[in-house]
Amino acid sequence: MTDREKAIIMAYTGVCMLTGDKFQIFHKYVEDIMGRSVWTHEMALDSIADEIRTKSKDDFIALCADESSSENQNRWIPVSERLPEEFESVLVCYKSQGGMAQAVSERFGTHTGYKWSALMGIEPIAWMPLPEPYKSEREDKE
Repeated sequence: MTDREKAIIMAYTGVCMLTGDKFQIFHKYVEDIMGRSVWTHEMALDSIADEIRTKSKDDFIALCADESSSENQNRWIPVSERLPEEFESVLVCYKSQGGMAQAVSERFGTHTGYKWSALMGIEPIAWMPLPEPYKSEREDKE
């Protein structure tokens, strides 16, 4: 979850998710949605807190519906719901000629409807994004 997403949740629910130096991210978000400078002590006033909640509602609803959030990235997406981006590497669940559903990692090719040219001869039924490649702590420091 990004700090901006935490700021949205914080504004709508009132649950503190950004503390210390990161509180300024929430403060800036509040000023952006309010369209004015806001003193920190004002945020505790019921009338201002209600206005912040009201003005952050659309962002909160959009965040809840966002299919690209990290939780939703670990779910199978039916091809009837949507297809991956062209040339995106994905994990595919498909029906083979024997009728069994199997999973295969495949580079998604151009498509027409539900036919994937990179997966000729099989019927994809669902897919999911591949996870980020593993990086050791040593690689992160370099």
